[in-house]
Amino acid sequence: MLKDLIFGILRPFLTAYALIRYGSIWGLKEHLMRRPSKLLRLTYGHFFLQRGSFVGLTSEIAGVPCFPHGIQGIFISNTAKLGKDVVIFQQVTIGSNNLPDTKKPGSPTIGNNVYIGVGAKVIGGITIGDNCRIGANAVVYEDMPPNSVAVCAATRIISKDGEPLDNTYRTTLDGVDYVFQDGRLHRAEPS
Repeated sequence: MLKDLIFGILRPFLTAYALIRYGSIWGLKEHLMRRPSKLLRLTYGHFFLQRGSFVGLTSEIAGVPCFPHGIQGIFISNTAKLGKDVVIFQQVTIGSNNLPDTKKPGSPTIGNNVYIGVGAKVIGGITIGDNCRIGANAVVYEDMPPNSVAVCAATRIISKDGEPLDNTYRTTLDGVDYVFQDGRLHRAEPS
């Protein structure tokens, strides 16, 4: 208990030290692959946890990836392999498929100069060739040859003729019902 408290207090200082000492989180990752350290490993994990992300320590990344909107919500499996100059937007998953009897077990191998759009999911032991582009929210579970593009299905518009949709946001906080209107929460009227 005391150990957790002390680490909790020191964690921000350890993270700052590691980032300064190794130049970036990627420098720390590289250092940890050569010389494991339990304390620095915890610091590495905490860096991503604070950002709602996970980049597996044993994942192979050929160069520093580009995260145009930050690293928030990124998941990269421990056994994934990424080439150089990969661009990854927010909420992307590069994940393993280890289910029994699966068609493509393992983690993705992503080539050089690959662009992965917002919310895309790249799953399983597949290969994404060099210079590929994966569109927003696409789910890729098959190999992509070099210089190809993957997009998700077209959006379908479903309408209810003559019936307005109720898009009022409702929530309950501490047992009290609220609705969101005019830019703020209001106590809901009893039904």
